[in-house]
Amino acid sequence: MDLMERARDLKGELMEFAMSPRFGRAVSGAILDAFPGGMVNDEAVFSAALESFIYTQPLESGQTILQLFAETLSGSDRALLLGWSDCVQGIFESKRPYGDDGIVAFNHVDELTYRIRSNMGAEGITHLLAPGAVMVGGIVPVGDDWMISGASMGFPPEDAPAVLAGVRQLQMKNPKMVFRNPDKLEQARRLQAEQRDSFIDLYGSDLVVVPGNEVKQTMIAFYRHDYERAGNKGGPWTEPDLPDFPFTPDDKVAVIFDEEDGLGFYANFDVAHEVFANPALIIRQRYRDVVTGYLRGQDVTPVPLRRLAAQDPGKAGEVFRRLLKKKDFSWERDGEALLRKHKPDWFASPPLPRVIPV
Repeated sequence: MDLMERARDLKGELMEFAMSPRFGRAVSGAILDAFPGGMVNDEAVFSAALESFIYTQPLESGQTILQLFAETLSGSDRALLLGWSDCVQGIFESKRPYGDDGIVAFNHVDELTYRIRSNMGAEGITHLLAPGAVMVGGIVPVGDDWMISGASMGFPPEDAPAVLAGVRQLQMKNPKMVFRNPDKLEQARRLQAEQRDSFIDLYGSDLVVVPGNEVKQTMIAFYRHDYERAGNKGGPWTEPDLPDFPFTPDDKVAVIFDEEDGLGFYANFDVAHEVFANPALIIRQRYRDVVTGYLRGQDVTPVPLRRLAAQDPGKAGEVFRRLLKKKDFSWERDGEALLRKHKPDWFASPPLPRVIPV
């Protein structure tokens, strides 16, 4: 049997497995995340969200639905299925036909070229054979090729400019898609390092603490300094259209340009700084709430706690001994394990750059 035919059969079995009552609540939750109002009004978005959940989202057990289904298989079938965790969503421009059931296409999101085949045979690809036609959808690896996976949308060459206008927005919302391209990842890391140097050159440190209502102007000043330091290569300076930051004038916000994690904003840093200087303050609710938020907040990286603890690891240990009620806690011995426990997603893979070259 042709590998693509086998992939087609396995895909059907996988979807039947995923839509069983066993995973009903989890799948419904994923759909609601994609369509908060509960009304599914875009088949392509629905398909992308569903397949991304099945292929890549761990359940409470720690395994994905794809991994659980693969456990029912063996040999080449199992290896084929597990490869689908490397699913790719994109906007693919057809360059030329590939065999009887495929195309060679350029993905404008990650700027890589793929040999894409349809598991429906030639019929599934006829609308994409014209050079310049565009497909919006997902693909998964099958051998040395890629198979169209889930619902996709095809557009004739004359409609391509309108479709491609959405590439930048998709890149900004989904940087992981861009960084599949190792050249883009390397470029982004280089740009981020250069920006960090500019930040330090302007502020004398990679960490500054400012009132909440001054965060925006602090960032605009930084971006202008970085622009001018690079030699004004882009022409006259244009102030970036930054969003309003969700901080109040009473907030003291740490703006940290970390070497590994990039640029981050951390509210109530003054409160956290006080308690790490005087651990006895942790008995007060305000201080407990701030430190707990830094530790348990899923959107807070390990950066602020690492910075605070580095000033005096002994006092950091005292803060967490009192907070966690663990008499033998030592930051130097136990701190990293504590961060890994509460921020597993951050440690699951190296942090991606926060700069996206587009």
